[in-house]
Amino acid sequence: MEDYSKLPDISSQGSWNVSTTKHGYGIENLHDNSTETFWQSDGQQPHSISVQFPTRAQIYAVSLYLDTEKDESYTPCKVTIYAGTGRHDMQFVKDQLFATEPKGWVDFKLTDIDGPVLMAHFVLIELPYNYDNGRDVRVRLARVLGPPLREQKFRNELILPYTSKEFYMYESLR
Repeated sequence: MEDYSKLPDISSQGSWNVSTTKHGYGIENLHDNSTETFWQSDGQQPHSISVQFPTRAQIYAVSLYLDTEKDESYTPCKVTIYAGTGRHDMQFVKDQLFATEPKGWVDFKLTDIDGPVLMAHFVLIELPYNYDNGRDVRVRLARVLGPPLREQKFRNELILPYTSKEFYMYESLR
């Protein structure tokens, strides 16, 4: 089992948005480092959390703190993740239906072993179903994690060691 606590948290580099919010349980609770607070949706399913990065980000994993004991039917039982440059070109990346009721950090690795790191401007975390047919969803904490620092250093220094303006101008398409 991989130790996700050692991966760099790149959450603060992105702009976060949610599909709906119940008054008093806003998006700020996803990043307050407290497992006692939570974001709660208020509306029809599927609910979603999105992150828009200003530049293409190296994304290794997404982690959600879920607690079935405290949140019961508000806990999502399925998570689907999409990525792209924006909402217009999202591609399916991963989905997971939980075999057991989650309590604590649930990590969604978005890259294969020895595969390329996911590069994206936009990530959508969709929460389509809850336990016990619950309508609204609660997520206590959320974070987006970058690749391990050793891999990040390798990618930044060895694969593309170019620094000219011409190279940076054409290194990616948006």
